[in-house]
Amino acid sequence: MPPALRAEILDAYEQRLRATGNAILTDPDARRQALHQANAVIDDVGRYAPSGTAEMGPVATPFTLTVGRDRAQRGIHPVQSLRAATLLFEAALPPLIREYGGTAAHGDATANIATALHRTIMARIETGALSYVSFLLERLFTSHLAERRRIGRELHDRVAHAIGVGLQHLDLHRIYRERRSPRADGKLNQAGRAMREALSLTRALSEELRQSVGPAGLEHVLRGYLEASVPPTVTVVCTVAGDTRVVPPAVTEEIYVVLREAVRNALLHSGSDRLDVSVEVGATSLTATVSDHGRGFEPDPAELAGGGLLSMRERVELVGGSLSIRPGPTGGTTVAICVPLSGESR
Repeated sequence: MPPALRAEILDAYEQRLRATGNAILTDPDARRQALHQANAVIDDVGRYAPSGTAEMGPVATPFTLTVGRDRAQRGIHPVQSLRAATLLFEAALPPLIREYGGTAAHGDATANIATALHRTIMARIETGALSYVSFLLERLFTSHLAERRRIGRELHDRVAHAIGVGLQHLDLHRIYRERRSPRADGKLNQAGRAMREALSLTRALSEELRQSVGPAGLEHVLRGYLEASVPPTVTVVCTVAGDTRVVPPAVTEEIYVVLREAVRNALLHSGSDRLDVSVEVGATSLTATVSDHGRGFEPDPAELAGGGLLSMRERVELVGGSLSIRPGPTGGTTVAICVPLSGESR
């Protein structure tokens, strides 16, 4: 392969990526990977097209396997990879035909070159897609595992604690009753209150596990959760704009869980007496925010690395979106979500 021909193809490829605003070109590491892949494609065509060979060796090299995973981590949508593949085919085919068109051993030279180019590109797309999906499945498992751990903590720290307190009051009730102490009735009443609290917590967790968006839609289930879970001492302003029914079910389910977690965090940690929750469905994206007016919040690196915030971020990224946590406009904290709805990258 003459160096000038290789440089011509790579330059034309980059120009097409730039002209279409492809996300791969805006990320330095993704750009490096794309050019490395393009070089490998050119080598494959140079190796197999002149002889008319249709079958090529495997391309699932360690490097190729990392491309899909890395693009998933960087939030580069698979659509961008497919478009980049088309652009590479368009950039490479004319120079390759010019170079090898007269040297094919048999068959139609143009068909041989186009077939070899198509197969080597698509083999890499297939390998990258498999690693992309594998990465997302790992994220899904991690996110669901974090949710189960959170439920476990709720059961241990709140439900079990309330039951333990109730049992202690019952023990004290028996002791005071044997001593004919007037405090016996008080301990019995306290035990009843603790058990009722445990029952209420258990019911809330059970409802949380059962609840999903379903056909009722995101707005309905979100307002229901806010009404049932936010104490009367906290004012909630919930605004929903656009038709949430057009959002794919897989997206609404994950976004609902993240909004629910953001509301819970605000109630537990902000000390705010007001929450603002908004959802807006536009032509190309869904945006949502949960804002409090409390003491503010600086994300703990441990939380971002393996706690509840990581689980929230992963759930949003699983549906192709992004999550940010920032100071609110009037103090407090705002959790903001943005999810594309048109298949475009962020």
